Amino acid sequence: MIDFANLRGQWEKTLRVERGYTLVDVELPECYVGYDEQLRRTLLILSDVESKIPASSRSVEIRQRRRRDGKFSLTLTLLCEEESAVFTEMCRDLLTFAEEARDESSALKKFWQRYAHWQKLFAAATNDLLSDERQRGLIGELIFLREQLQNGREPLEAIDGWVGPLKEPQDFSYGEMWHEIKTVMEQAEKIRVASLEQLSLARRGELVVYRLAKSLRADGFTLNSLVKNLSELLAKKLVAAEKFKALLFAAGYVRRAEYGEKFYRLAETMRFAVDENFPRLTRDNLPPAIVEASYSLSLRGLKEVELNGR
Repeated sequence: MIDFANLRGQWEKTLRVERGYTLVDVELPECYVGYDEQLRRTLLILSDVESKIPASSRSVEIRQRRRRDGKFSLTLTLLCEEESAVFTEMCRDLLTFAEEARDESSALKKFWQRYAHWQKLFAAATNDLLSDERQRGLIGELIFLREQLQNGREPLEAIDGWVGPLKEPQDFSYGEMWHEIKTVMEQAEKIRVASLEQLSLARRGELVVYRLAKSLRADGFTLNSLVKNLSELLAKKLVAAEKFKALLFAAGYVRRAEYGEKFYRLAETMRFAVDENFPRLTRDNLPPAIVEASYSLSLRGLKEVELNGR
């Protein structure tokens, strides 16, 4: 897997000159990072096959040219340098996704399939306000991330473990332990498990449930204030801070005034070890004909299971 810090570092080490590029160490496709004729941050891909490319967006310009040697030159160029962290994470994700292919044609197909996902993120972050449920979900993940930093986890390790925005089944993964975060209001009686994969990894896992309560402005926090707090904690760790910005974007967050209007306090934290005794649905305990499922868990029932020692 391509590392965000290394990719960002390679970009920074490349001389910022007209068409200055350096090769990226990936099997497929052949690609370079650098700067175009206007010194804008650019990902360059060379290919023997022509691609059906998507339209450019307000953030990324996409071009394809045929070179004299017969190869096709594909470029993704960032139009706003302020979004360099998001662009770097997007390029890392696209190349990682394409690396799984067997040949160049398949790699490009996977590359553009993944790019369509990022196009939706750009559109959603620009135009759509996160629902209350998604705001609470992000708040819970940020609370957990802050706990990791406050408990002494190294900043880049803490950020790298936040895999939920990249559409992994679980929200956090550190070594041999994964963590799924659920955030509900104080009066909630249940939580929703979105898929069979969410609580079914074979290695050790933890379910963390945060109960939020509405709060007065003076002693509460908002989504915006949580983001600001974490940004300050990461301020002296540039790579971690940049990746944090990119993951926020991948989670659908762009700072908006509306995210600073609802104040909360943390009313309760519940933690459950997810092991062979935890009440959950998995592919192993369902009939083979059931291929997809979501379900709800009673918080009272989970507490009783914990109190009775399962």
